[in-house]
Amino acid sequence: MRAPARSIAVLFHERQRDAEAVRYRIWPVIANWRERGIRVDVVHGLSNVPEADVIFPHLDCSVVPDGAWALMQSHPRVVNRRVRDIRKRTVSTNLIGPDSDWTGPVIVKTDANCAGLSDHRFGREAGPTLAERIRRRLTMHPARERALLRFARSLSRYYIFDSPRDLPRGVFRNRHLVVERFLPERIGGMYTVRMWIVLGDRGVGRTLTGSDPFVKDKNAVLGSFGAPPPEVEEFRRRIGLDYGKIDFVVHAGRPVILDVNTTPTISGDAHGEEYKRLCEGLSRGIEAVNTEVNRGKTRQTEIG
Repeated sequence: MRAPARSIAVLFHERQRDAEAVRYRIWPVIANWRERGIRVDVVHGLSNVPEADVIFPHLDCSVVPDGAWALMQSHPRVVNRRVRDIRKRTVSTNLIGPDSDWTGPVIVKTDANCAGLSDHRFGREAGPTLAERIRRRLTMHPARERALLRFARSLSRYYIFDSPRDLPRGVFRNRHLVVERFLPERIGGMYTVRMWIVLGDRGVGRTLTGSDPFVKDKNAVLGSFGAPPPEVEEFRRRIGLDYGKIDFVVHAGRPVILDVNTTPTISGDAHGEEYKRLCEGLSRGIEAVNTEVNRGKTRQTEIG
């Protein structure tokens, strides 16, 4: 049994008027919903949210703002109702502090999602100040950024050091950054990151493999895997992730969660026919959101 969704309100941040130009995975998912006759309203901000069977927050920031959170708690059927905070300090179990006894390699990341870049734009009531924009421009070159991590609010990439002793001064005092043990997954000498992408009871595994330990879609080859380790699915259920992506690696035989993203993107044309076809199966997971009979059950489907 599934609960049909006849109308869906997809909620974007009020300042993200350029959202259609971003390669979000939600766009081919929406195209499939509309083809099946579901009314989809794309809404910016909270002032004109229409009545809908499902509220689908798509807020590209690490912490859901108060107003949107109140709306999510008041509606009977909401995607990611329990997911408010996806910062590293909330989701990571791999953090170290200045008093840690870890002596191996470490990686410096932003506490905020997506290297802090989206939060810099959408994560507060007002946008970045002029001083913050100037500081960002002065430090955005990787060589300067790496040396001046104590001042960073966002990063152009994440930085790996051989041990905590090699960290630039002041990193641990920067509340915008976190330090994690660097526990990579290596396959044939290459670095691999695994991505478990879900909507309701639908999901698929994708891998990115490349020579750079900072693995991203621009420097890696896309692959796939079957079902994730049980620990990853248990983590997804525990945090209440109905839609999004979990990045993880398998290091020394155990999964290590790296990141959670509730607004995942794709590498191709988000408005093209190819990704619409590839996301058809994933789009059907909306029917399982907040329905007791399907809660927590995720199966693989073929998407891009």
